[in-house]
Amino acid sequence: MCSSLKKCYDLIDKIIDSDIIELYISINEFLFQDINISQVKPLLPTWMAYAGISAESECSKDDYEKLRRQINHPYLNRIIYYYDVWSLISAVQDRLQAVEYHLRNFYKNIPYEIKHKREEYTSCTRVCDTETTLSYATLNSVFVALASSFDIITKIATEQYCFSEYNFSCYSKMKSDGVLFNRSGNKYINNKLKKNGLLFSVPLSVKKVLSYRDEYVHNGPWDMRCSLYLTAINGMPADVIMLSPDMDENGNFITSGSRNKFYSQNNIINAKLPYLVYDVIEIIGRTVNEISSLYQKNTSVLIDEEKTKECMNQINFFYSGIMTKCSNAINADSYLNSEHTNHCK
Repeated sequence: MCSSLKKCYDLIDKIIDSDIIELYISINEFLFQDINISQVKPLLPTWMAYAGISAESECSKDDYEKLRRQINHPYLNRIIYYYDVWSLISAVQDRLQAVEYHLRNFYKNIPYEIKHKREEYTSCTRVCDTETTLSYATLNSVFVALASSFDIITKIATEQYCFSEYNFSCYSKMKSDGVLFNRSGNKYINNKLKKNGLLFSVPLSVKKVLSYRDEYVHNGPWDMRCSLYLTAINGMPADVIMLSPDMDENGNFITSGSRNKFYSQNNIINAKLPYLVYDVIEIIGRTVNEISSLYQKNTSVLIDEEKTKECMNQINFFYSGIMTKCSNAINADSYLNSEHTNHCK
């Protein structure tokens, strides 16, 4: 395996298994720094965690809204918000897993190594078949998953920046609702996340990923024939080449009038991709760690046992109000995870 590819996979795994877990812990400690959430979680109905988020919940929209109308305490709304943020963190992990999955599939059929210079080739055969088309689709899926992770990280960063604006006595939706990554800058982002080398400074490699994603999503495949080029030197097989369009120094495709794809730079994407992806994954990792740090700097764990009891009493009060119709209203509670106990039989 190419060493740069292995570095990519190892770094993705580290971010998923370590850095993002640290972000989850940092947000958990920030949101519940005044109550003992470990005592509260076992009492929670599972619809708070899963309804509208996970396929493990059978709770319908109407049932969810009926249950939500019975929640009017800031602690319980904050818990619902916590699971909303939790779903964003999980989504970043999912996108990074998708990047690794698509990379591995792409390089099952396309070699990463280029051994010769262009002028050494004496002949070339173009291949346009189903496998080539699938390779293009897999390659573009790498860029789509990366760009999607930018959007989700932007939502998490927006939540960190805008948290002080929440009034959890009437929480209904997240401040980041509808927010997407903007290469010209996002308004509601902490300035510390705009330092060089982080996502919101929009480094060149991030711009390139966005260009690839936008071209594929909005204009279709790069090459009208989705071609691979099998080169040879004096009749002997040489390199397998997949070309991507010319780019300027700002990471934008070079265009002229109605034509937006030129191929004069000999951009061999199968050779360059591991380095580009690794650079972007490093940026994502640094950004995730900086968001964790921002939450940690605003956390001073001073657990108030009285507030903890109040939160637990509110949950019991909620249950007492729905107990008579529980079996019809909370189908979701038949699905449990290790953090939760079903108290609605």
